[in-house]
Amino acid sequence: MTNSVPSEITRLNERRNRVGHWNSSFLLPTLQQYRQKRFNLEIGCGHGHWLTSFAQAQSNKIFVGIDLISKRIHKAVSKSSKRKISNVLFLKAEANEFLDSLDSSVWINDTYIMYPDPWPKTRHYKRRLIQDSFLELLYSKTPVSGNLFFMTDHSSYFDWAYSKIKMSHLWDISAGEWPHDSPSYFSEILPCNNYFKATRV
Repeated sequence: MTNSVPSEITRLNERRNRVGHWNSSFLLPTLQQYRQKRFNLEIGCGHGHWLTSFAQAQSNKIFVGIDLISKRIHKAVSKSSKRKISNVLFLKAEANEFLDSLDSSVWINDTYIMYPDPWPKTRHYKRRLIQDSFLELLYSKTPVSGNLFFMTDHSSYFDWAYSKIKMSHLWDISAGEWPHDSPSYFSEILPCNNYFKATRV
């Protein structure tokens, strides 16, 4: 009996093709419109409140927000459209697949990760976003002096991420202010936030 359910490889290829098509249809034309080859990326953008505010404040730069939940992306797109902000784009995508799909001529200047899922159980640590493979992939898409900003309210995940980046030798952790001071949903309900800035060497 033939299995009608698409294989995992088929689904992976479909997602990559969709993300690749979005990049060529939306990201590249937007960069060309603004005469730029770099953009700023938020991974796990949620409803886009923080990134939309940032894009509005930095109208000469391009911003992209990605998230795994379709409903969040729809709300983010609606929010930016109502405010008529053309320098911010949103896409449903997994971080590694998005990075893999980027055109070689495009660079990510700064990456922002705010309140990612901490996956607190030890057996789930492999599901955390900050892994050696992710840091290497992001490194390959980031120019020298580009930055990674990471924020979490989960102290164990903060220590994990800090240690991973420190040991990677691809990034230098340094002191620095958070790049845009605007409240987000999580920042308002989670009073204790730890963050760091890491610069690509």
